[in-house]
Amino acid sequence: MTFLFWFSLLTLLYAFIGYPVIVRLAAALWGRKAQRDKNYTPTVSVLLSVYNEEQVIRLKIENFLQLDYPDCIELLVISDGCSDQTEEIVRSLASNRVRLLVQEERGGKTLALNRGALEAQGEILVFTDANSMFEPDAVRRLVSHFSSREVGLVSGRSQYLDGSGRAENTGGAYRRYEDFIKEMESATVSIVGADGAIYALRRELYEPLPPEYINDLLHPMQVVRRGFRAIQDLEARCSEILDGGAGCELRRQTRIMAQSWLIVLTQVGGILAAGRTGYFWALMSHKVLRWLTLPFMGALFVSNVVLWNVGWGYQAALLLQLSFYAFALAGWRRDTGLLRVLSMFIMLHLAALVGLVRLAAGQAYATWDPRRN
Repeated sequence: MTFLFWFSLLTLLYAFIGYPVIVRLAAALWGRKAQRDKNYTPTVSVLLSVYNEEQVIRLKIENFLQLDYPDCIELLVISDGCSDQTEEIVRSLASNRVRLLVQEERGGKTLALNRGALEAQGEILVFTDANSMFEPDAVRRLVSHFSSREVGLVSGRSQYLDGSGRAENTGGAYRRYEDFIKEMESATVSIVGADGAIYALRRELYEPLPPEYINDLLHPMQVVRRGFRAIQDLEARCSEILDGGAGCELRRQTRIMAQSWLIVLTQVGGILAAGRTGYFWALMSHKVLRWLTLPFMGALFVSNVVLWNVGWGYQAALLLQLSFYAFALAGWRRDTGLLRVLSMFIMLHLAALVGLVRLAAGQAYATWDPRRN
């Protein structure tokens, strides 16, 4: 039990503290600063898969039309079998810069994006969501990095707002922590996941995806495997209003995690075969070990209970764990504050575990309903 206690503790410390420190040192020693040309404006196609988004689609199109970018940009709205007024709204706003593509039978977001990428005219593909509103310079910032031929993907950053449109601060420190890690990865081995609400990809690197795969995790892997860099620009931003309780978020994250596990388990072989060992290390450290947080925490707790009588150090460790879980439980129904952050930490890692179980049980997600605002 002593070995299990220390192995679990050290693994958790490495995943959340050790890895960020190591990748920060790597960035300081041999990291590369992203090169960008603000005057580089290639043709761009923004791809937007929609399913029953009548509440936000008009605002999304208006947001697109207000982007600070030359006329060599188009928005492709791919309807995934919408049954509401989404298609009618898009048709009323269609122009030479806004096109509607219709998939009569619902096949899921990924198949819709495959269709959009096939019909896109731009050199650069930008991926987004219907409820994600870009800042005016977001696309210009994203594509400026493609002036460097070694860059294959550029991710932006989402800012979350509450129902009144104010910045949502729950988990803000954790998001800054994640942004820091991505920035260090961007300078070294490439980011291991893009922000699905705002990222850009060279069209020539797009590979049609199976319907159960999620594009924002797989695309960086494909880019790196083919010898390009996947980087992040924290100043390329969009905003999104969050709504829904913890139960809704748990279901959404479980679906995402089932798809994420599928991608990692099917892609790591190709990453290693391509010789991208540094990227493999980052993927295991930043993603997989984090996803296994709850099993490690469970092993730590059980072994700690058994070791209670060994010494005061183990007793203090167990009391700390009990306090953590008590505070996390207390924060489950809170909207803000540190207690809410702790409960969200548990919820996100619970979703990772449940997602793995769902995948093992053969449950795949090709279609899902959009998060309502």
